[in-house]
Amino acid sequence: MRSGLPRWSKFSVGGRPRGSTNAALLIASFAIGQGSIFLAQTWLIHRGALDLLAAFATHFSFAILTLGIVDFGAPVVAARRISLAEDGARVEVARRCYWQASAVRLGIALLLSLAALVYAWLGGDGFSRAYIPAAVPALLLSAFNATGVFDGLGLSGISGLTGMLAYIASAIALVAVGTNLADAGVVLGSALSLGYAIAVGAQLAVLWRLGCSMRLAPVTGADCRTFAREGLGVLLASLPGQLSFRFQIVVCAAVLGQAGVGLFIYGRQIAAAASQVLEFVRRAHFPAMVRTLRPGGVTPRLVFEAQRLASLLAIVLALGLMLAGGACFLLLGGAFAQSGLVVALFSFGVLTGALTQTLAQAAQGLGRFRVVAAAAVLAMLVGFAASAGLGALFGLGGLAVAEVLTHVVGALVIRPSLFRRAEGRKTVRVSA
Repeated sequence: MRSGLPRWSKFSVGGRPRGSTNAALLIASFAIGQGSIFLAQTWLIHRGALDLLAAFATHFSFAILTLGIVDFGAPVVAARRISLAEDGARVEVARRCYWQASAVRLGIALLLSLAALVYAWLGGDGFSRAYIPAAVPALLLSAFNATGVFDGLGLSGISGLTGMLAYIASAIALVAVGTNLADAGVVLGSALSLGYAIAVGAQLAVLWRLGCSMRLAPVTGADCRTFAREGLGVLLASLPGQLSFRFQIVVCAAVLGQAGVGLFIYGRQIAAAASQVLEFVRRAHFPAMVRTLRPGGVTPRLVFEAQRLASLLAIVLALGLMLAGGACFLLLGGAFAQSGLVVALFSFGVLTGALTQTLAQAAQGLGRFRVVAAAAVLAMLVGFAASAGLGALFGLGGLAVAEVLTHVVGALVIRPSLFRRAEGRKTVRVSA
């Protein structure tokens, strides 16, 4: 860094790339990565390979969940710390955060890898025994990803470009494999691991090229414990929602059978993709939100103004999914019609989920990780009960209603911690 400034500064305004550019890159990366998985699954439906679809969709879904647990909230914690650092110290803070996160995540990855292998050999079917061992290296490699560093430096778009590689590798493998589940499991699990190996290597190479190499930085046990505490709060805020979706898969299997699970996941991932797009937009604007919010001075207008683009997109996407899913259900037949019904039913949850997540992100921006975690856990418990009860009674419609209930519960718990002080101050000034 010849001038003492990171080389990426020339691509930004005031040393920081615009949030809209990062959001566009994240959305484009997701569209390519997740879109490739979607197209591969569509090909399986066209071939009538519903058993392979159900096996892959279930295992890939739980693999992504496990990878999220390994991340242990590190992207948000690291991004927040780096965003609040002074310009001259930002690179050094980024290095320390990266190695603290890597140490914590590697320990989690080792424990989860062992648990996954035990399950594969003691309780899994043929596909599980083939897929899980081949996918375990992805867990270990993901412990060294630099997503939080990119987010904190205002370069989240680059992490999106590298993150799509694991999806593309899995999609290519899904199209190429045959119908033998055991053989397919080995190929698909290996594709996931290969994709993560390339992604992590690419991230570190890009950081080195930009003058922010992640050379080894000393960390202490106390540093790692502090990082893990904050990360756990972030993880507990996002994990319950992920667990609720996987629980819905279990309920769906009990109500609709294994073939129904494949179609449910296929249609559900379209609505989930819309939610993920909104998450990318919020993520790209998170550093700016952190610098805007101040304890005691947060108002609903300030929060949603900071995420104005995400809020508007949530309305557009929810309406679009409702119309498109309804049209598919009415105009198409067979498996694609059922998937369209799933999209239409879960479209409203895209809107309610986006509003709740905006509140959660604002609370995290203020460092109130425990409040968000408590809200998410309570929402998950309500979601479990509602999914089991309403799902058994009303099928897919019941699962859609249960999801909206979880969002409402989460928003009601988070709201007081954000706005009570600000509203109280406003009342005092008026009465005076």
